[in-house]
Amino acid sequence: MTPPVAHGISTNRSCGGRHMAKLVGAVDHLHEPGRAAPIRLLIVDDHEVVREGLVAALAADGRFEVIAAAGSAEEGLAALRRARPDVAVVDLRLPDMPGDVLCRTLRERLPATPVVVLSSFASEDTLRAAMDAGASAYISKAAGLGELRDTLRRVAAEGPDADAPQIREALHRMLVRRDDDDRPTPRQERVLELAADGLTYQEIGDRLFISESTVRFHMQKLKAKFGARTKTDLIAKAIRAGVITPPAEERRPCP
Repeated sequence: MTPPVAHGISTNRSCGGRHMAKLVGAVDHLHEPGRAAPIRLLIVDDHEVVREGLVAALAADGRFEVIAAAGSAEEGLAALRRARPDVAVVDLRLPDMPGDVLCRTLRERLPATPVVVLSSFASEDTLRAAMDAGASAYISKAAGLGELRDTLRRVAAEGPDADAPQIREALHRMLVRRDDDDRPTPRQERVLELAADGLTYQEIGDRLFISESTVRFHMQKLKAKFGARTKTDLIAKAIRAGVITPPAEERRPCP
C-alpha cells in the first residue's frame, strides 16, 4: 500500500531516497477504521534528508499527518497561515532564526500547540533556552522513531502546559557530568594535601613518583577548578570546600 502523503509536501526521493525508503519500510501502516483523528504535525528542519526522512516515516504511520514541512523558520511561520498543527517539531539550529526563538514565537501565535525541539547536539544553554521558550519536549536526532512517535503522542495528549520531563532529565544528566568533571581526581586531591603540608612541587613529585611538571599541571588544573590565582588561595578554597583537611600543624591541639 502506498503510504499517505501530506498535502503540499514533495515526495521527491532524489536526495537521501534510499534512507527515506528504509525509514518508510520500517514503519507499519497503523490506520484502521474507527481510529481517532491523526495528530497533525508541522516539521521545521533545514537539513533536507532529515526533514524528508521524518515526513516519510511519520506520514507512513496512520496516527500522524504531516500538514507542512519547512526548511527555515520563515517557511514554518508562513505555513501557519494555511494550517494549524496539533504539534510542531522544530530543529534547534535553523539558518534564519534560533530554534528557541521560533519555539517562543509558535507558542505565542498558537498557545494550544505544544512544541517538540530536535537537536543533533544540545548544550545546557540551548536546553535551558528551549525550556524557557515553552518547549514541551526535547528529542535527540540520534533517537529512534519509536521514541519520537511516543513523544509526539504524549505531548499531543497532555497539551502545551505539561511538564517537559525529557528536557529536565537531559539537563540533570549534563549537570551531573559537569559536577563529576569539576570534582578533583584522587591524584589531584593527594597533590593538594601534600602542597597544603608545605612540600615543594619537586618533593610532591618524588613522593608520588611523578615529575615536577606533572605536579605543576595538576596544580594549574586545580586552580582553574576552584577559581584560585595562587597556591595559597587554592589550598584555602579546597579546605573550605571540604576537599582536603587543614595541614597537620593546624589540626594539632594547643598545649
